[in-house]
Amino acid sequence: MTELAPRTQKGPIVPRSEPVAIAALVPADSPRSGEVDLAYARSLMEVRELPPILVCRRTMRVIDGMHRLTAATLAGRADIDVRYFDGDEKEAFVQAVQANLHRGRRLSQQERAAAARRIVAAYPQWSNRAIAQAAGLSTKTVAAIRRRSTGNEPQLNSRVGRDGRARPVDPSVGRERAAAHLREHPDASLRQIAEAAGISVGTARDVRARVERGEDPVGRRPAVRDERVLLTAVERNNRLRVPDPRPAVAPVKDPLAVLTRDPSLRFSEAGRQLLRLLDNRALLDAGGDALSAAVPLHNRAALTAAVYQHIDTWLAFLSMLERAG
Repeated sequence: MTELAPRTQKGPIVPRSEPVAIAALVPADSPRSGEVDLAYARSLMEVRELPPILVCRRTMRVIDGMHRLTAATLAGRADIDVRYFDGDEKEAFVQAVQANLHRGRRLSQQERAAAARRIVAAYPQWSNRAIAQAAGLSTKTVAAIRRRSTGNEPQLNSRVGRDGRARPVDPSVGRERAAAHLREHPDASLRQIAEAAGISVGTARDVRARVERGEDPVGRRPAVRDERVLLTAVERNNRLRVPDPRPAVAPVKDPLAVLTRDPSLRFSEAGRQLLRLLDNRALLDAGGDALSAAVPLHNRAALTAAVYQHIDTWLAFLSMLERAG
């Protein structure tokens, strides 16, 4: 049987009951931690008409109603009314948990947590919210149980929610797939993009709008480099400087032009490489606005980081140069 989301677990239950021989039934794989409470079972013997118990048709194992079954056995009955559940053992256990959340003797917090651990192991693709609904716990509690239960196991890329739909654990993956599909198929419809990337049509619409605006399809904000990083580099460089006892030299008006005319630099490989690194006239001539506009918004953070990296490199070179005298 196809694995069902918790919200649809009640579907396979047959609505009509029928009498079944008690000897044909197998004791429940119960979410309860203790044995059957005989005192409670005896109290049920006094009830004139009890609801049918729930049994897994495949295994004839009791899903819900062990106290009622015990009461019928103590009363000397040979059969008991049964409703069948048409599912596998994993589905039957989830149904047993849900049946004991709201009726009869309800499961304790510890029993619900133990049940959640079994459900996480049986259905790792279910979302935390879906398992929380099945086990009667909070989503945060299930998340903590999942972390402890699957710490060393490979994590799934998607999980199934209460509505039965699979959703990626990391939504950025689907958005990036959608952007890649849109670049390869710019005329694709929103539904085609959604199907190719495994996302909703609404998310596909948002991705397309972001791509058209030149923004990051995931919606990440560009990282802003803290100005203190640059100031710290400058301050560190100033602290490394040793006061020069030599008389101050008047600043050169165009130091690059002076260096360019120096034959020792022009006619050596290392000198020419240094001149090329120092020549930023192309940056100044092109204009900062034009160069900045050529970089997509989603790569501005990378450009900023690269510029700061160059600044740090030149500051380190400047410190070495001044120490060399």
